Amino acid sequence: MVSIFKIHKQEILPTGVYGLVELRGLSTDTKPTEISGMKVDNGSSFTEIDTGNVIYYDLENTEWSEGD
Repeated sequence: MVSIFKIHKQEILPTGVYGLVELRGLSTDTKPTEISGMKVDNGSSFTEIDTGNVIYYDLENTEWSEGD
């Protein structure tokens, strides 16, 4: 189950509501691109609690990828 750990900012734009968020969940969880109508913003993070890996969201390519 994916949990919202923190919402850093929320912004209303003509293309929708975006939020810079920190999420936590298992490595097997589907990483969301939208949460309750709020689109996940560029640079949001997902910490996999079972592996410790941190995955970041790339809004331009609409994908989650591992950081360095």
